[in-house]
Amino acid sequence: MAVDPNEQWARVEVGDTRLGRQAGASARTFLARFLGLRTDEQPVGGWLGRLPEGWFVFHDIPVGHRGATVDHVVIGPGGVFTVNTKHLFGEIVVYPRSITHEGIKTDYLSKASAEARRAARFLSTAIGRKVPVRGVLAILADEWTIVDEPPDVLVRGPRGAKNLMLNQPPVFRPSDVMVLAVAASKSRTWTRP
Repeated sequence: MAVDPNEQWARVEVGDTRLGRQAGASARTFLARFLGLRTDEQPVGGWLGRLPEGWFVFHDIPVGHRGATVDHVVIGPGGVFTVNTKHLFGEIVVYPRSITHEGIKTDYLSKASAEARRAARFLSTAIGRKVPVRGVLAILADEWTIVDEPPDVLVRGPRGAKNLMLNQPPVFRPSDVMVLAVAASKSRTWTRP
């Protein structure tokens, strides 16, 4: 069965899985949408919704048992990525080991890196082999300065983050991508110890 990567979470069934935009939506995101408020995920989610064939994106993935979520998981020929989104006003400066917002050091890089490692553990357990996952920070901000690139997290605005992921050299065959997408679509993948 062909799965349209732009229609995941849209009630497309693959075996006992459900791929769909609304299935993983958190209460916070649902309430914000209901009230017409903007969430950090919306600008990035819009860009990620336009991925080419062979790429899959999952939004608002609940992970573990304590209410944590991953904003987006993107799977395609270029790899698996966890995308952490930020919508900020003012200036951000990107250094190899930190990011500042309006001159104040943030924990964005360490959290994005930890989120990718956690997703790698969940997906590796689900498919029975090691799955590398790269963290991505998609930051919507007024001003940007990139002093140097962090070694383990891709950092850009929403469009730039998407382009960075799409331009990664292929590391997965289409069959590998499908196996990972099916695993990512199952809620039990994200709640195993």
